[in-house]
Amino acid sequence: MFKLLCWISNKKTIFMNKTGLFLIVAAIQFFTVSLLSAKTIENSRIKMLNGEYAKILDFNSDGPMIINFWTTWWPFCERQLAYLDQLNESFENAGLKVLTVNVNKPNILNQVRPYINKRKYKFPVSVDPRSKLAKKFGVKGYPTFFLVDKNGEIIHRSAGYEDGQEDIYLEKLVKYLESEDIKFNDFEYEKQLSTQKDVTINIDFWSMRFLVLH
Repeated sequence: MFKLLCWISNKKTIFMNKTGLFLIVAAIQFFTVSLLSAKTIENSRIKMLNGEYAKILDFNSDGPMIINFWTTWWPFCERQLAYLDQLNESFENAGLKVLTVNVNKPNILNQVRPYINKRKYKFPVSVDPRSKLAKKFGVKGYPTFFLVDKNGEIIHRSAGYEDGQEDIYLEKLVKYLESEDIKFNDFEYEKQLSTQKDVTINIDFWSMRFLVLH
C-alpha cells in the first residue's frame, strides 16, 4: 500500500511539474510576443543581397518602414511580396521603405537573386541564411511582417498570409501616417495573375517544420 501511494504521489508530482512547465512556457511565449509588438528594434547590422552591409534603421530615416521575413520556397510569400513591392513604390513619397529579409538556408541562398530579378521587385533585400536576425525578431514562420515607425518602434506584427491580409497592412500603415500627419497618395492594389503554365517549387522541408510547428 505504501509503495502504491508513493507511485501515485510521484505520478501526480510529474503531472504537476509537466503542467506547470507548460504554463510557464506558454506565459513566456505570450509575454515575448506582447513585448515584441511594442518594443524598439535594435539597429542590427545586416547583409544585403548585393553583398554590402547596412543597418536596419538606415531604412526608416525618412518615415516608417516594413520589415518582412520570407523565403523563395513558400508560395504565399510570393503573393505577399508582389503587394509589398507596390506599397514600397506607392508610398515612397510618404517616406516608407520596405526591407525584405530572405531566410533561405545557405544551400539554396543562390535562388534569391534570380527570384527577385525575374519578378522585377524594387524593394531592398537582405539575406539572413542562418536566421540570426529572424531569431532576434522572434520569427517562427513565414512570411512574418513588421510595421515599424520612424522611431524604430514596432507598431504592428503579423505572421502568415491569406487573402485579405493586404487590407490589414494598408489599414495599419494609413492609420500611422494619418496620426503623424504625413501626406500620401491614394493606393489601389493591382493583382498580378500568373500566366506561367509550368511552375517548379523547391521546398526547404527542413525549414518547413517551423511552419508546421507555428
